[in-house]
Amino acid sequence: MFKKLLAIAGIVVVSMTIAACTGSETPEKANRPSHQVQEKVDAKGLEINMEQASYTDERDQDTQQVKQVLRLKITLKNTSIEDLFFDSTALQVTNNKNEKLAIYPFENMIENIASKEKMTGYAYFKSDNKGPYTVVYKHPITKEKYEWQVSPEK
Repeated sequence: MFKKLLAIAGIVVVSMTIAACTGSETPEKANRPSHQVQEKVDAKGLEINMEQASYTDERDQDTQQVKQVLRLKITLKNTSIEDLFFDSTALQVTNNKNEKLAIYPFENMIENIASKEKMTGYAYFKSDNKGPYTVVYKHPITKEKYEWQVSPEK
């Protein structure tokens, strides 16, 4: 009788462990909607539009040469009543294997944006040609994350 009870308890514990470990995404990512290129996203006072993703031949002459550079064209509109700071180097970009891309030091958008002002700029990343890519912006105050899926134009 005791062995049967122990076996049943063991089965219950194992099944609960398996149920708890299923699901490959974290709850945070599962709840975060994914946006596409040309989709405007309101990020708590900052309207962000990933207008374009492309590979570029532009290079900084003073830095180490890389095979491929991913360029993101970003348009921002400050919808708040205060000036906001935006730093495109704070974006997190990962490839289709969930590997993080390094920032390419070029003319990355780092700006103070006045209230109701609209600006367009770029973010550059060392690419491995393994798109599509996931771009994540983390709001500096709320820590809320906004995500885009981008496939570069050839």
